[in-house]
Amino acid sequence: MPLFGSNSGSDEPDSKFTELPQKVMEKFRPMLLPGENIEVALRGIGGSHVEGNMAVGGMRGMQTTRGDQIGHPWLVVTNQRLFLLSTGLISFESRQFTWDKISSIEFQQGLVEDRVIITGLGVNEIWTFWKKLRQTTQQVVQAVNQKIAGAAEQARHVVIDGGAQKQDPLSELKMRLVRGEITAEEYQKLKTVLEG
Repeated sequence: MPLFGSNSGSDEPDSKFTELPQKVMEKFRPMLLPGENIEVALRGIGGSHVEGNMAVGGMRGMQTTRGDQIGHPWLVVTNQRLFLLSTGLISFESRQFTWDKISSIEFQQGLVEDRVIITGLGVNEIWTFWKKLRQTTQQVVQAVNQKIAGAAEQARHVVIDGGAQKQDPLSELKMRLVRGEITAEEYQKLKTVLEG
């Protein structure tokens, strides 16, 4: 698993936080598709997710499920998807997102720990990472944003009669979010208008 960079001033990254343990790898490997490769793994401190309607425009929507990660949570980026894994003594939970299903991923720097917020089709993930992993965490967020932008760019054009191409408004809106031209809140409002 190649890493993006070192975090603590030493030449070697802390593999305890960047290499999936064998027990996790045994459970995770069958989930990989043919040709899918792990690009980076990052162990978190904790995480939580909310499934259902998210807060839009300052109004809180109905939440259907909320869960906190138990054990050792991992964020794993492959060449095709983003995985969120949670392992405990007897438990193993995973959620996966293709790049086109993620609306945004943000990095928030803290004093002791940093947060990564992942928003996608009815899901909001908030994961915390050690401060000493800050450089790698930031690079992972940037890499995922590039993958989201690439997926949006591919989906941006829809082939119609005669091979002409037409721009998809939702894809363009997603691209604006990824480029930072609009906020997640603005994205949700505009998306509602376009879908309505």
